Amino acid sequence: MKSVTRKCWRVVLFLCVLGLVIGCSNNDQKKQETAVPAVSETPAVNSDQNVSAVPESQPQDAAASVDGKILKKSELDKNVNEIIKKFKDKIPADKVKEAKENVRKQMINTFVLRTLLSNEIEKRNIQATDREIQAAKDKIKANIPPSKNVDEFLKENGITREELAFAVKVDKFRDMETANKAKPSSKEITKFYNENREKLFVEPEAVHVRHILVAVKAEDDEKTKAQKKEKIEGLRKQLLAGADFSELARKNSDCPSKDVGGDLNFIRRGQTVKEFENAAFSQEKNAIGPVVQTEYGYHIIQVLERKPANKIALEKVKDKIAAYLEQQKKMQIFNDVIKNLQQNAKIIIY
Repeated sequence: MKSVTRKCWRVVLFLCVLGLVIGCSNNDQKKQETAVPAVSETPAVNSDQNVSAVPESQPQDAAASVDGKILKKSELDKNVNEIIKKFKDKIPADKVKEAKENVRKQMINTFVLRTLLSNEIEKRNIQATDREIQAAKDKIKANIPPSKNVDEFLKENGITREELAFAVKVDKFRDMETANKAKPSSKEITKFYNENREKLFVEPEAVHVRHILVAVKAEDDEKTKAQKKEKIEGLRKQLLAGADFSELARKNSDCPSKDVGGDLNFIRRGQTVKEFENAAFSQEKNAIGPVVQTEYGYHIIQVLERKPANKIALEKVKDKIAAYLEQQKKMQIFNDVIKNLQQNAKIIIY
């Protein structure tokens, strides 16, 4: 079911780069009581904290309430059914009931979270300017295919101007709460580097190679293959006799790299087919290697330069580490803010 839930919030996953909160209800987007938002880097709403699941009385058509603000059961059920219908082909028949319940829980969770944030934003009178809303829209535009119109994208995903404004306000609220609290210390940066040096901060071995390819096609018969093998062996003999590699590649190679004399620049393990990789990483520098056969055909490979595996110095990556750790701290701080809001709110799940 997790995969279904993730697909329901695909717009939010896309907007994570903005650090925004986006509402995803398909119908009456302007009504907060029926909105179904999701939150990038979403803090979980803890159902064990200040949440009543068995209220003394239940308002008519209520699924949940936060400080008196109600999520209507009819709207919740409608939205759940729409999502299940949209993904019905991907949900096994015996899992539909479970899927519905999981989507329902997710929608209630996001209603609670959005309401908590909306109340706090209103209390602090946080506003979103036209310029800030446009900046958020521009960030979305920068992260969708160039051929896609941003206004069409927003319309298709039910993202209104009001939702963009709300996202901006939440982002500003988060910045207010985390300002000057999330900067990692030099000690923390060094600790992270040392703990992850072997895994994250190593440049793998690489070789600078050039090659000549005589391509073999699927429809080639044995006679044609033999002729091509004879051709590549003839080219190799010319190279061993002192012919210019780049010139032969330009005139004879079937690889697009022929335009640059067969130069493939530096390659790392896993970037080429295994036969080519094995030859490239085992050959002596500048040697004209034996003919290598791959699924593409016959190759002559020459290694021009080698780069051994190399550890990246802390100084080169400390800014990236600092940015990563700061983001992690901001997420934790904001999680704590959400927990505090929840503890001080009256939340009822009917």
